[in-house]
Amino acid sequence: MNAATQTGSWRRILGSLMLAVLLEQMPWSGLALAMRPDFVLVGVLFWALHQPARIGFGTAFFFGLLADFQDGAVFGQHAIAYVVGVYLVLFLRMRLLQFDPFRQAAQLFPIFLTLQLVVLLIGWLAVNPPTDLAMLLPVLSSTVLWYLVALFVRVLHGKDMQDRA
Repeated sequence: MNAATQTGSWRRILGSLMLAVLLEQMPWSGLALAMRPDFVLVGVLFWALHQPARIGFGTAFFFGLLADFQDGAVFGQHAIAYVVGVYLVLFLRMRLLQFDPFRQAAQLFPIFLTLQLVVLLIGWLAVNPPTDLAMLLPVLSSTVLWYLVALFVRVLHGKDMQDRA
């Protein structure tokens, strides 16, 4: 792989993660805020699945701290959850890559649920307990977002994306 290809793929990865950060900063309110998917988490997990040599635990921790800073959450709350998410995706990587986008989303639903529960548990231990189960709604929207992103990439690049990103 030459330097131009490597630079282009780094630009694509960082560009998509920066877009995810910007989407997190949009002025969400009401039901849209309650249903807002974790754009950064979906982006980090997507790239950890497809480019594990480039996006790993350090990147997940950094973007998790950035998400904590953006949300005004306990510092490290999302960072720990993102690192756990990358671990789970890397652990299941070979299995996930064999599935179509719908089955990938179905396999990632329990991962998103686990990560949301980790965030809630850390927040509960550090600051305050969750008030209702509406905190679990982003799990559904993150799963749908994963399906849409995976479907878009599959249509755009073909079945395998590991060597093209």
